[in-house]
Amino acid sequence: MKSGKWNRMRAALVAFLCLAPLALTPMSQAQETKEKVTVDDVDRTFMLRLPKGYDAQRRYPVVMLLHGLNQDADDMERLTQFDQVADKEGIIAVYPMAMNGRWNIGVQPEQHRMGMGPGGGHHRRGGSGGGGYPGGGGGYPGGGGQQPSGREAEDRKPAPADDIAFFNQLIDQLTSKFSADALRVYVAGLSEGGFMSLRLGCSLGDRIAAVGAIGAAMPKTMICLPSRPVPLVMINGTADPVVRYGGGSEENLRLTTLSVEDSAKAWAKIDRCAEKPEHSKIATPKGGTETRVDTYTSCQQDAQVVSYSLKGAGNTWPGGMQYEAENQVGKTSADFNANTTLWSFLVTKKLPPKSEGGQ
Repeated sequence: MKSGKWNRMRAALVAFLCLAPLALTPMSQAQETKEKVTVDDVDRTFMLRLPKGYDAQRRYPVVMLLHGLNQDADDMERLTQFDQVADKEGIIAVYPMAMNGRWNIGVQPEQHRMGMGPGGGHHRRGGSGGGGYPGGGGGYPGGGGQQPSGREAEDRKPAPADDIAFFNQLIDQLTSKFSADALRVYVAGLSEGGFMSLRLGCSLGDRIAAVGAIGAAMPKTMICLPSRPVPLVMINGTADPVVRYGGGSEENLRLTTLSVEDSAKAWAKIDRCAEKPEHSKIATPKGGTETRVDTYTSCQQDAQVVSYSLKGAGNTWPGGMQYEAENQVGKTSADFNANTTLWSFLVTKKLPPKSEGGQ
């Protein structure tokens, strides 16, 4: 009799222990998976992280975080530490993977040369190729490009990836397979990922509610014709050795950028904001990073352009990890948090309810 009772108790205990993780996991732990979509018969991947307490009955905002040159999704997740904000605020965090570590930012390289860059050390491959914008060879806003010729043909580069198609399919999958709010999809990137974020704002304005560019500026040859005024937040270091604050040559991508101030001004013009920004500064502890804020308001459809300029900072994610040596990418500010600054901007932006999805 005792043996039978013990066996029943033991079976009940085993059943409880087996079921308990199933009941607790969705409520207590974040869920991270590797997803894929197929573009031009090539599998493209992205890392998806559902926040703690994820409930399929709710609709969640999405932040896509784009890695820099020769980095990957794991690098971006680690160096930004954005997961902490995602769990706190209830955000689906997405870390897409570029083809061969390079985004097709849609701007034709200007000349052939080698360089150093964030996330990959020596420049291991040829130019980004492709031309999604006039002047880049592919026509706005497509994702193709001219084939290399002359000296560049020696690189034997593969055709540039159709990253616009990749992100279109990625967003489709997020909204069909997961509880993503199609009106609150955002993108932010670091360095080359920041250039790609700008391109997505130009090309997918009907699908992306707002854009964040960290350590990036507008290429001079980028022509941006979004379908609607797209809100933009920029975060840049004044001592950035990769994407220079004052504009000029970007060695890794072989292109010339506008200055950070002119980039914000150009985007504000696209959004038809007030001609001059409002200037302010963020108070910091003694010896902390001095930050200037330029805010363009009175934009069409309540868009906004805000530029944060961090004195002495480099091509880094403020508040994140120092992912490479300072002599390569510059200094990471420890007292400015890019994640909270970024989210405080994005959370106030939303696509118009009647906007059409896809292109």
